Amino acid sequence: MVLLDGDMVRHGLNRDLGFSVIDRAENIRRAGEVAKILSDAGHTVIAAFITPIESLRKAVRGIFEPDRFIEIFLDCSLEVCETRDRKGLYRKARRGEIPHFTGISAPFDPPTSSDLMVPTGVQTVEQSLGSVLSFVDKRFSDLTPDRPRSLGLVGTHSPKRVLVIGLDCVPPSLVFGEAAKGLSNIRALMDHGIWGPLRSTDPPITVPAWTTITTGRDPGELGLYGLRNRMDHEYGEMVVTNSSHVEVPRLWDYLQRAGKTSILLGIPQTYPPKPHNGITVAGFLTPGIESEYTYPPEIAAELCGTAGGDYLPDVKDFRTHDKERLLSDLYTMVERRFRVARDFLIHKPWDFFMMVEIAPDRLHHGFWRYGRPDHPGYEPGNPYENVLRDFYKFLDNQIGTLLGLLGDETTVLVMSDHGARNMLGGVCINEWLIRNGFLVLHRRPEQEKPLTADMIDWSRTEAWSEGGYYARVFLNVKGREPQGAIDPADYESFRDKLAERLRTLDDGDGNVISNQVLKPEEVYARCRNVPPDLMVYFDNLNRRSIGTVGRHDILWNTENADLDHANHDPEGVFISARMADLRRGRIKGLRTEDASCLDITPTILHEFGLPLPEGVGGKIININGPGYSGIAGGPRSPAQYEDSAADGSSSPKGFTSEEEEIVKKRLKDLGYI
Repeated sequence: MVLLDGDMVRHGLNRDLGFSVIDRAENIRRAGEVAKILSDAGHTVIAAFITPIESLRKAVRGIFEPDRFIEIFLDCSLEVCETRDRKGLYRKARRGEIPHFTGISAPFDPPTSSDLMVPTGVQTVEQSLGSVLSFVDKRFSDLTPDRPRSLGLVGTHSPKRVLVIGLDCVPPSLVFGEAAKGLSNIRALMDHGIWGPLRSTDPPITVPAWTTITTGRDPGELGLYGLRNRMDHEYGEMVVTNSSHVEVPRLWDYLQRAGKTSILLGIPQTYPPKPHNGITVAGFLTPGIESEYTYPPEIAAELCGTAGGDYLPDVKDFRTHDKERLLSDLYTMVERRFRVARDFLIHKPWDFFMMVEIAPDRLHHGFWRYGRPDHPGYEPGNPYENVLRDFYKFLDNQIGTLLGLLGDETTVLVMSDHGARNMLGGVCINEWLIRNGFLVLHRRPEQEKPLTADMIDWSRTEAWSEGGYYARVFLNVKGREPQGAIDPADYESFRDKLAERLRTLDDGDGNVISNQVLKPEEVYARCRNVPPDLMVYFDNLNRRSIGTVGRHDILWNTENADLDHANHDPEGVFISARMADLRRGRIKGLRTEDASCLDITPTILHEFGLPLPEGVGGKIININGPGYSGIAGGPRSPAQYEDSAADGSSSPKGFTSEEEEIVKKRLKDLGYI
């Protein structure tokens, strides 16, 4: 029998490790590996370690055959532990001299699957020792040195693995620079890898951005210009986006054809889930867990048990005055999603694992002004002043629990689809179009309401717009729309004049804002489906677009800023490191300045050693740093891949009419419509 003591390992094998979340996870991972080596050599090993996180305990258990491992919980209260503080560590922790100290400044997860519990707080040393030795003798009475054993380690399913942790709406200002000092796990990835801003898509919105990230095609090539899209040139209502509208292969489709297995957790626009080699738990735009939101469908039955409660694809309402409820829901959602992620990492086969946590986006929209001194609505000393900082530390700790489960062969990418900036209010775009004669209604409504096709006098209307985080302006063109008013020969000149007027708006009281106005064909590689004629970012995205009509007295609306504090920013974040570099202490800390959402698919395919398919845009981000021989853009092999639409069995059918109404109502409640 061999005793593997935590202090002994800390002073020798693991003397290079500190006590951050990521270092503690690595300490346990190495200890588990040593115990496995000794066990395979025929020894019975007692490993005495403080292992505060349940996922780490499960990871070590996963290394061994089920009948060759037991977990013993030495149960002792914090108060009794402090009375036995022979080394004075608890006293130092109480004074703040030791960060990340279990029970004081770091969490302890009570065990859920221990084989033996020993109440050391109320027993003598002799009684506790006797309990342990007696249990070990009975449990392992049949152990023999020549018993065949399989070698294993969490994270060795394949020679190469990639883990993507998506954090929706995270801006550089909250994770880079001074902010990184409080985020030990993110800081470690930055120090040992490459990091920098990630340019979002136009528009910088969740659905087109994440779908660009996972396809290598821009929104124009995808034909997806927002959460809802115009499907034809009729005047009907826009259709809510779902996975069936993605008509090109996604990253996991390419990986499947190369024999790889993927786990997809919470990725936007994956509902309805599509069959593939692996697991999908659909993300944003999932109607609810009553729908068939997983692939395979039977995965749903185990999710709530794994999550420790109802699995939450999203919070129900972030535009609310009930901030305490919102904050509680956000913490719960993140905790449950990461709990599922850890379980999948340990127990499910995977080569590629991608999860997206949407909580930062909801946090920013609901709490941004409370923690940002540059926001006009900021009040020093408000009760939510530290909410952003504390939540990011919580997220960082959750990321650390995943890193501790990874093998050295894993490349980790942490990224966001877009950033966040101050929301100063909104521009009532359709009211402006009405005032300036571009949009004519049969009758102006007495109260504010959404603009619908039946309200518009199409014979006299030249332009109308859709609200949201940016404005999509559509022109009413003869021969294109049913009752077009603009002659096709005048289209370009009319569009140019309208764009010029939209670049600078005056509310009539001398207040002027400057706006960015884009033409889709100048932004995208090509345009599919029905793009807007103009895209408008009001006040450089400091103001959102309000598509309702009926506010006769106002053009610029500041009421939105009360419930929604942040708009989207074109700059997200990108961080990547190889676990081998992190564990061996190889300092890189390289900064990249030109990464974009288009680059992610080619970069991940390159990590797996796969050629780039024809049509995939972007470049390969050089994770290795200067001197690496990889070629930006890389070789492309059109013959290796087939269009995903060729396999009719893998094409989801989209929302049912009932589901579409559920999602549409939720989008209205959340302020997207």
